[in-house]
Amino acid sequence: MHTNAESLTSAVGPRPVGADRRNRHHLRELCDEVLASFRVARDRDLFDDRQRSEAKAMLARIVPGTPRTL
Repeated sequence: MHTNAESLTSAVGPRPVGADRRNRHHLRELCDEVLASFRVARDRDLFDDRQRSEAKAMLARIVPGTPRTL
C-alpha cells in the first residue's frame, strides 16, 4: 500500500526543461500562431454591436447579480 507521500513522488509531472529551449518546435509553432492571430485581430473588432449585446444579455441571464445593462 502506498502512502500519500509515495504517490506524490511517483506522480507524473512536467518534464525537465533542456538548456536549449529552441528545440521545442511545437511550442514555438503555437507561439508564432498566437502572435500572428493577435497581429491580425489587433486592428479589427472581433464582435459587432449585435453580438456584443446578445452576449451581455446572455451573461445577465446566466450570472446572478449581473446588471442588465453592462
